[in-house]
Amino acid sequence: MTRLSPSEKEEQRRLLRLRLAARSQEERAAASLRLADRLPCLPEWGAVRRVALYASLSSEPDTDLLFPRARAEGKRVFYPFFRGAGRSLGFAEVDAVESLRPGPLRFREPPPSGGDGKVEVDLLLIPGLGFDREGMRLGRGSGYYDRTLAETRAQILRVGYFFSWQELSKVAAEGHDERLDVVITEKETIRIRTE
Repeated sequence: MTRLSPSEKEEQRRLLRLRLAARSQEERAAASLRLADRLPCLPEWGAVRRVALYASLSSEPDTDLLFPRARAEGKRVFYPFFRGAGRSLGFAEVDAVESLRPGPLRFREPPPSGGDGKVEVDLLLIPGLGFDREGMRLGRGSGYYDRTLAETRAQILRVGYFFSWQELSKVAAEGHDERLDVVITEKETIRIRTE
């Protein structure tokens, strides 16, 4: 993996924030509907019993569309929560998306559950500002998902969930950045080769 300077990452983040802001609410809503139809087409989706979603921000694909489908198919659904600065994310099971509340990192999260928050799922849906076809993602800069992914077991399917306009030719990745297994956009599913 080529090491790039932090300023290159910040320039990519700036570019992607502009791209996201340039899209209308109608464009995001239409693309979100197509994305929500694509995820269950993954061959692995039918077999997984525990999925971790995330509560999307307004500029991201709408993940609330996925919750009822996962539950209707008998899947247990988990959402991330903030466990403290510099730590990985915790995860808690959620029975109703309406139970999510605003958390310290701007995303909605489950109410405190008292568990240890370990990622005990089969499929982990992952957000970000951008992605490339090598499975690298550009996050928002705090490292919460990279720390979380570093702690997950290898069998968990890591699925990046993005709009097609979030694609970069090459993410300015660093040594601690974690790779995705699959990237889904409203246009295609990209399987990452791990030769």
